[in-house]
Amino acid sequence: MANGKVTNAVLILHGTGGSGRQFLLRKFADVFLDPVNCRHQPYFIVLPDGIGHGKSSKPSDGMHARFPHYDYDDMVAAQHDCWKKD
Repeated sequence: MANGKVTNAVLILHGTGGSGRQFLLRKFADVFLDPVNCRHQPYFIVLPDGIGHGKSSKPSDGMHARFPHYDYDDMVAAQHDCWKKD
């Protein structure tokens, strides 16, 4: 990080039925932790959960039918808004 800007971040998004936690399994984590794959450069790895997945908010948290309706486009837009450069 130089001047408050992260230049070594890697954002990894899960599929429609998963969560960021799946990338902590050995078959994925070994790739991230292998120095050959990382080229000896430390990376800041971000594994967020999409809306309604993993530990993120979802209808079953209590709002049920009152939970805002969303689709895959909304999930992509939410990730973009969270991580875009200003």
